[in-house]
Amino acid sequence: MANEPKLTRDQQREAARAKARELREKQQSKDKRKKLTIQLSVVVAILAVVGIIVVSIASSPSTKGGSVPKSVAIFSHGGIKIGAGLKAFTTTSSPTPTAAATATPGATPSAVPNIKLYLDYQCPFCEQFETANSAQIRDWVTRGVATVEFHPISFLDGSSANHYSSRAANAAYCVAEKSPDSFFDFNEALYANQPVEGTAGPDNNALYDIASKVQASNLSEVQKCINGNSYGKFVADTTTSLLSPGKNIPETKFHLTGTPFVMVNNQQFTYASNAERNDPARFAQFVQQVSSTTSPQ
Repeated sequence: MANEPKLTRDQQREAARAKARELREKQQSKDKRKKLTIQLSVVVAILAVVGIIVVSIASSPSTKGGSVPKSVAIFSHGGIKIGAGLKAFTTTSSPTPTAAATATPGATPSAVPNIKLYLDYQCPFCEQFETANSAQIRDWVTRGVATVEFHPISFLDGSSANHYSSRAANAAYCVAEKSPDSFFDFNEALYANQPVEGTAGPDNNALYDIASKVQASNLSEVQKCINGNSYGKFVADTTTSLLSPGKNIPETKFHLTGTPFVMVNNQQFTYASNAERNDPARFAQFVQQVSSTTSPQ
């Protein structure tokens, strides 16, 4: 080694430049690998998020059905309206109470109260109100001294293991369309079969069985409607619209903040406690008071 010629200054500078170039190339290669790793990680993360969304959508009831139920189309404010004899209002039927059938002697048809119920079939408070008041509402409507209008929505799918809220609402509209005069009984039966929150509610076959037990007509069409989630999109759109911030319930000054939301002739039924809400005597008093001062809506 002692005989190895000494590098000149120019040769030393060239060797240093070569070494620096080699180090830069190694660092650039390292940076490229690091960048690629980061990009791949981002792609994987995005794909994972997309996968979660796809799974979530796939596991939710299909909302492809875009039909609007005729049972609600005949009213500008929607709803499934039941009149005298528990018959439904349809495009061919108007079971409107008569003056002679009203609760107050000498009252006119304008005094007949119209009860509006905004509800979710998974809502336990709705079930409590239903259990407390269904018998007297049934009596009033059967005798023609009141009408009742149901507005099913679905915002509690997360409270059941199988999206019961939206499936039950869809089934309600299916019965309202295919067997309208069975609706009042079907509504009662849905609450009688309400699942405990966090558990699985009746599946589609069970919903069909409930319709069968209340002797709904056109059962094959009801079953097809339930299985096809025919009014799923309508239910979802209606729910979104009613719960939109700053938007009032059609034809009222009220905003829907939860269920049950109860009105009589577009006057809200208010209460200070669950006990007051579920007191049938108190509700009857409210109905009588409102019907004596307002016209039906």
